[in-house]
Amino acid sequence: MVGKKSNRSLLREEGLERTDNNMDLTTWPQVNMINQKNYYTEYLKRDDQILPLRLQQEERRNRMTTSAKDRDRALAQSKAGDAPVPDMEMDLDDEVGIDEGTSLTGQDAFGSKVIVLHPGSQNLRIGLASDALPKTVPMVIARQWGSNESEENGEEPKPKRMKYADGTTMEPEKMFGEEFAIQYSTMCSELKVHMRAHKRRVLPNSKELIVNYNKRTPPETISEHNDPLRVDWTEIPSDPQKAPAFITGKDALRIPDYSTPRYKLFWPLRHGWYNEHNYDQKRALYDDIAVIIEEAIKSQLNIPQRKDWSQYGCVFVVPDLYEKRYVTQILDMLLRDFGFGRVCFIQESLAATFGAGYTSACVVDLGAQKTSICCVEEGMCLENSRINLKYGGADVTETFIKMMLFDHFPYSEINLNRRYDFLLAEEIKIKFCTLNEGDVSPQPADFHLRVSGQATRKYTFKTYDEILLAPQGYFRPSIFDNSLKLRDRRKLIDRSRDLYDDSPNDPVSAAQSAIIAMTAPPPPLNGHIPNGQADGADRAAVSTPIRQLPNPLQKFSEQERNSNSAVGSPAPDDEDTPAPQAEGEADGAKKEMDPSLRDDVLPVARLDVAILTSIIHGARNDDRKTREFLGGIMVIGGGAQIPGFYSYLEEKLKEYKPALAKDIMIGTPPRELDPQGVVWKGASVFGKLRGTNDSWISRLEHDRLGARVLAYKLMWAWSTPQLHSQGEGAESYLPTPESPPEAMANAASRPERAYHQDYICRIRYENSLPPPPGSVKLLDIPIDGLDYYASPGFASRLHRSQPINIEADAELGMPIDLVGMPGVFDGDESSIQAPLIPPPVHPRDKNLLRPLSELGKPKYQPGGISFLRRTEYISSDAARARLEAAPKSTPKASAAKLRKPVDTSKDDPIHVLRAAVKGFDIAHPEDAYTGHDTNDNIKGLEPTPAEIEAWNNPKHPTKSILKPVDIYPILPDLDAGTDAGSYMVTKFTANPTQVVDRHDPRMDVGMLRPIELDEATLAEYNARMAAHAADPMRNPHPGGPPFNYHFFLPEEETSAINLKKKLDVDDPDHDDPHLYTAKNKDGKEIFRLTQQRIYETGRSTAPDPDHAYKEIALALHDPEPEASDVGDSSQRLEKAAYYYPVMQKMQLKPHRSKTLAQLGVAPRVEDEDDDKKIDALEVVVEDLDDAEKARRAEHRAALLSEAIEEDGAQDRDQDADTQDI
Repeated sequence: MVGKKSNRSLLREEGLERTDNNMDLTTWPQVNMINQKNYYTEYLKRDDQILPLRLQQEERRNRMTTSAKDRDRALAQSKAGDAPVPDMEMDLDDEVGIDEGTSLTGQDAFGSKVIVLHPGSQNLRIGLASDALPKTVPMVIARQWGSNESEENGEEPKPKRMKYADGTTMEPEKMFGEEFAIQYSTMCSELKVHMRAHKRRVLPNSKELIVNYNKRTPPETISEHNDPLRVDWTEIPSDPQKAPAFITGKDALRIPDYSTPRYKLFWPLRHGWYNEHNYDQKRALYDDIAVIIEEAIKSQLNIPQRKDWSQYGCVFVVPDLYEKRYVTQILDMLLRDFGFGRVCFIQESLAATFGAGYTSACVVDLGAQKTSICCVEEGMCLENSRINLKYGGADVTETFIKMMLFDHFPYSEINLNRRYDFLLAEEIKIKFCTLNEGDVSPQPADFHLRVSGQATRKYTFKTYDEILLAPQGYFRPSIFDNSLKLRDRRKLIDRSRDLYDDSPNDPVSAAQSAIIAMTAPPPPLNGHIPNGQADGADRAAVSTPIRQLPNPLQKFSEQERNSNSAVGSPAPDDEDTPAPQAEGEADGAKKEMDPSLRDDVLPVARLDVAILTSIIHGARNDDRKTREFLGGIMVIGGGAQIPGFYSYLEEKLKEYKPALAKDIMIGTPPRELDPQGVVWKGASVFGKLRGTNDSWISRLEHDRLGARVLAYKLMWAWSTPQLHSQGEGAESYLPTPESPPEAMANAASRPERAYHQDYICRIRYENSLPPPPGSVKLLDIPIDGLDYYASPGFASRLHRSQPINIEADAELGMPIDLVGMPGVFDGDESSIQAPLIPPPVHPRDKNLLRPLSELGKPKYQPGGISFLRRTEYISSDAARARLEAAPKSTPKASAAKLRKPVDTSKDDPIHVLRAAVKGFDIAHPEDAYTGHDTNDNIKGLEPTPAEIEAWNNPKHPTKSILKPVDIYPILPDLDAGTDAGSYMVTKFTANPTQVVDRHDPRMDVGMLRPIELDEATLAEYNARMAAHAADPMRNPHPGGPPFNYHFFLPEEETSAINLKKKLDVDDPDHDDPHLYTAKNKDGKEIFRLTQQRIYETGRSTAPDPDHAYKEIALALHDPEPEASDVGDSSQRLEKAAYYYPVMQKMQLKPHRSKTLAQLGVAPRVEDEDDDKKIDALEVVVEDLDDAEKARRAEHRAALLSEAIEEDGAQDRDQDADTQDI
């Protein structure tokens, strides 16, 4: 029987059998399928799988091993009698060293090995973290070039002037175009209306007076050797081979414009981003940034050798709304090019809060060319609140020069492209610009124009409203010239893009998107672009918003809110769930703006609107956070250093938010920090913090991971998610920059769309517990009964139903029945008073009177009991017992032990006067009176030999080795007495001036002006005084009235010296009128003292009229040898120690009610009225006229009569007491 063949046999017969010849089907690498059994993988979930974290653990482990070895070695080498080896505990700052194997200890751990870099929009601030203040270096480099910056573009000046067809310049009123003339005239008219509304004087022809004066004032030429403030220009060798290839910093700005060879200035950073216009290659742009920082480190920090830089770390400050390519390029430059040991990054607003000590604030940084706004809460910058506006102090400078030229500025050739004109314009702006309306008046001014190789020219001109209207450009940015700020944007450096989907991944902000949406032109309708703009229109036309266009979503949102229809469902609360699109809504209204179009729109908006926009997006519809941010607005940066800026900004914000006006508060950095260096100071504090090693990036980590290490090391989320479409809808709740204040107020009261933000944290530990075996069983437990127990009435019912159980009698253990005590109701209290003869102590109670130290002793003599307040009933027994136990003594011995009787005759006034005269007789024995007593003369007591010896050879009462150098009689200075008859000692809790290394002579002539107390404070003080008068034992004296004081100082030390000369009657030149250093508006010579700040009374001692000379101030006066040759010598004081009574001492501290209220530790108080503020004092020193002398004499006579009456009353009371005795 033939069996059945297998399939393999059949395939072999047919020739289809597969044989293995050890050859693959293809040479392409094959990827195996994922094993589904590895579903619960642990990849990138443990620290040892992440390189930065693994390196930290390894370094910590190596340090522990090294520390243990060092300890074992120390124990092995120590002897038996040596002190025990201390445990070597690591400092948190020493966990990771700057270099591999190198630790930070001692002074290095506190910042001496950390370099802090803060590149601003115009200046670079650099210094060590251990430094108190940074060094400021202009972020500019000068390179040899064919022509300087002022000779390019056909020598077109800045600001640009319009010309006629024949090439001549137009008149000043027309040279900047019709648009600028209209806006400037409108601002002038609005200012006049505003000043008249606030009762300020406005001259009708002020502008004409200014123009006429500036037209006819020629400059004055001053030779160079007569100019004490001449400029030291940078010396350039005439040989191009010897001239340096580049010059950086301040020296670059001092290079003569027409030097040989020529130098051109390059600013690699402009308006907060790369300056791509002046460069043709991005490598040259990067090199200039590196060269500027390198030269600053070598010159400012005195670290010339680059090989030593590996021992230093670097803290670099980046903008809040940064570009990723900028951060990665800086990281590569610091680690690869400079060779720093480690690097960390911090954002500007977060560093500002570190430097100022704020936990949460809305930081407004006004730089030279950019303004950044960001809300910071608990050490984190709120992403959706970040705003970056492209204007700053440089725009104010240019606008100020344009306004001055409009009003016929005498130096009409000014060109900001020239270096000396640029520095001159900055100086004029800082000196004259203000936002105080009280300073707006026709005022004469001057400046000196210094050009290399030319004589100094002094220009005299007058200013009016230009000084105030130019800074108002922050609140009307259309007056700025924004036409060239987007020029050549993205010419060299493209946006950062995602590696996977090639989409832009630079950080975005909802607040910034709202500002861009308000600034951008309206979207095209049905494919038609309004105003005839083509697709290839110049970006400059978009970047300069002539008239702010309304928000296209605002009308739609208002219609939606005003709709009363009940049809349809409300939008979901989850921001990730899109809301249904309304009928008739344009498709592009809800779409997010294309990131590529963001570079075509210049973010420019009013400063107050931008701040409110940032706060609204940062608070996310939280009323408490909104009020916190409004009450914690911190303004920093050099652009805000304009007098009156903070109060003006606060006024504008209150106009937009009238409902929250009491919560709005503008604060400055505390501790008298320079607002320009707060960010750098915060970064230096961050570099010295303990436990911040997670933010440091080492070279090893950067070499292995590159820019990917930033995702693990930065304090904020490096990979920022894109905004949702619903997030853009929040723009509809914001008004346009030109909207009236009512629109902003209505927008604030409407509900705001919240933004979705994810808190990203690293998961370091996994849950190793297995999942539950079955589904979770949920029990339906009724919780309605909780309402019964949570109601307020439950506690009341419980109190009534459960009486208090107190086991006590009716009198609580103390019988206080007064009925059985005779005579109590008749006024006789003898029954409840202690008896005159104390009853004997019960034998059982005697042991209770023993102190602890006498317990157990057989003999004990009772004495005073410390814990008893009244011991009459036992002290008499003790005295009687001692008297009975004492042996009988003779009368003479008893009399000897008696106290010597007091001689009452020494209290006689005549005896006291004789004792006082005795002191003068000892000092001047030749003048001693030895006759009989008369009404004019009285004979002093006879001095003893000991008293005469003590006068001839005085000795220190406690230190016998000290010898007297000179002797001064103590006399009162009657001519220097005040109307009050005494002086007050005032002490400041902090240095009131910026001078710390020497005595400030201005403090010698400082003036304090008290501010009138308000009714509430005065009533409270009077109540405390009344309580003290009623019960002085329980209510101490409140001291002097708690006045607040304006503190005034001269502006310059020269003024202080001249004022002291003017007040010194012994100075022969005190009547010289040239001592005055200023003039008022009437042309009168004066001393001007400006207000420094407001101080409040911290502590004060109460004036004690009964002890007027308890504290005195002594002044040792030595007459000058040539006193007889100067004036009337009889008026000069003789040699003596003149005393001045001090009736009150007072401590003044800075008025910081705003800061305390902002931190929540003090109630908010309203600011004082502007009418009570005094910005300056005009001091004139003159002699008293007859009327003033009469008033002074009358006042002193009244005080003297009161004193005489008080002394007479006291004498009568003493006489009455003497008669009673």
